Amino acid sequence: MPAPLKLGAVLGGRYKVVADVLSTAEGDHVLEGQDQILGRRVSILLPAEQHTALLVENARSMANGSIGAPFQILDLGQAEAQTYLVTSHAPAADMLDSLLVEPHEVEDESLGDDIFGAPRATGGGAYLYEEPEPTSPTPVVPDAPSGGPGPTAPQPKVTRWEDDDSYDDAAPAPSVRTRLGRPVRVSATSTRTTMFDRAAAGGTAAAAGRSVGTEVDPGYDGDNRYDSWYDEHQETPYAEPEAPQPASSPAPRERRGGRGLVWLLLLLLALLVGAVVLSFDRLGGLFGGADPGTSTQAPAPAQDDDGQPSAQPSAAEEDGPEPQAASVQRIVPTNPGFMADQDAQLGQTVDGNPATYWISYGFSDQNFGNQAPSVGLVVELEEAAPVEEVLISQSAGSGGLFDVYVNDSPTLEGAQQVGSGSFTGPDITVSLSPAAQEEDHRYVIVNWTQLPQLTNPIAGFQYGLRIGEIALQ
Repeated sequence: MPAPLKLGAVLGGRYKVVADVLSTAEGDHVLEGQDQILGRRVSILLPAEQHTALLVENARSMANGSIGAPFQILDLGQAEAQTYLVTSHAPAADMLDSLLVEPHEVEDESLGDDIFGAPRATGGGAYLYEEPEPTSPTPVVPDAPSGGPGPTAPQPKVTRWEDDDSYDDAAPAPSVRTRLGRPVRVSATSTRTTMFDRAAAGGTAAAAGRSVGTEVDPGYDGDNRYDSWYDEHQETPYAEPEAPQPASSPAPRERRGGRGLVWLLLLLLALLVGAVVLSFDRLGGLFGGADPGTSTQAPAPAQDDDGQPSAQPSAAEEDGPEPQAASVQRIVPTNPGFMADQDAQLGQTVDGNPATYWISYGFSDQNFGNQAPSVGLVVELEEAAPVEEVLISQSAGSGGLFDVYVNDSPTLEGAQQVGSGSFTGPDITVSLSPAAQEEDHRYVIVNWTQLPQLTNPIAGFQYGLRIGEIALQ
């Protein structure tokens, strides 16, 4: 079934239809297109009439991210009463499986309410807090009657702590503080006390008196507990370091070793000077020429039978003129107008700058997309001359096949093949046969029969030509 859109149609003013990839029995079509702005390949899906609404719904879901897709949605519109969807280049099967299925069959990547196997609870649960019962105070036990001892009431295990009434009568803490590890005597009124001191002060006055008179740890400092003793300064006399005594035995050995090193360096320096002098003498003999006393006579010119000297051709006259490229033109025998819009760049192949290129179309295969059997570039010389080598500079291509011809007219008819080659790097030199080296010709033709594969595609296609320079020697 033919596609509703013809090849060459432009969608959205940007995407050009270049090939029909797949058609289904229900009337869906997958086309291949080209982004004319970015020069990249895209995929185009034309749904059947019964699938139009389904395509629009799935495309919008993929565009907003609710449904995952292995491609990118680029454009959605209508042309000639036909809905179309443009995506990044993707296999036709992936597009049909992702876009022309019911929404409930598409895996939704958004989080649901039952991601853990059970519906999520909607309402918040009530939290019951019970106020703990207050601690019962210490029960008051009445005095036993005078008639006899009565039963004793049980005491609770935990009672509420009350401030000791004897806090004001408590003895002060030990009046000893430390500073840098040394005990310092302070007044009793300025000494701080802690809860432990207050608890210890609940004894009798005699015990308090004894605690004041007893010896205390000089490192104790109330709330600060114990001070560290690492700052204590040890009063030890400073001992002067003893001067090292010079070693007696190794010295003569070191002096002998240093003297031997000096002699070795002097010997190497003398050898170096001798080598330099000898090399200068040889250079002088090489460039000095012959002795002034000896004269060299030039051979007499050859004479003919009449006694007149005969003229001998010079080396420059024997080699002939150097080949100089004047212009370049494109030649396609079966399709003369093929790639004619690229002719403005042909002069860059003989401008002496390998960084400027003539660029061909991009093709999907090495056979020019079956649009031409070969494409050639004809280099016209300023004057007819023999050519020994052809140097071709190109960019990002490998492989391919080309032939080199020479002729006296810019055509392949009657041309003589003098070499062939294939791209193995940025520059390739082709040595020509004796037919080109010994005879004068006006035109040199480089004719490609197979395109090289590019590491930097042209408009998304991996076969083409980027020719920077064609030099003749």
